[in-house]
Amino acid sequence: MLQPHKFLVTLSLLLLTSCSLFRDRVEVVVQTEYIDRIIPKQARPRGIVTYPVKFFAVTEETFEDFKVRFEDEYTSFVFFALSVPDYENLSLNMAEIKRYIEQQTILIGYYEDSIKPNEMINE
Repeated sequence: MLQPHKFLVTLSLLLLTSCSLFRDRVEVVVQTEYIDRIIPKQARPRGIVTYPVKFFAVTEETFEDFKVRFEDEYTSFVFFALSVPDYENLSLNMAEIKRYIEQQTILIGYYEDSIKPNEMINE
């Protein structure tokens, strides 16, 4: 008589292998199909709209005359002052922002071109 654990092992082996013993072998063919990604191109953001800004160069000699003209035109006498080095830094900062935006535009264009299907690139 078979012991229960040997019986279970024998039965499981018989069940696992029985399907493959009595059938004809089927050849599996793997076929690779390449699918182009379709990534819709998004519209670029709206351009920057700048508003006019006036700068006044005022010295000690021109301050009184400037104050009178300024109050006549703008009614209140409040202004912001920048030193020459700070104005130069402001100009350099704006140039850096412009450089960064131009480089980002080039990089985005590169990626947009790299995802185009081959047919669109050759046209």
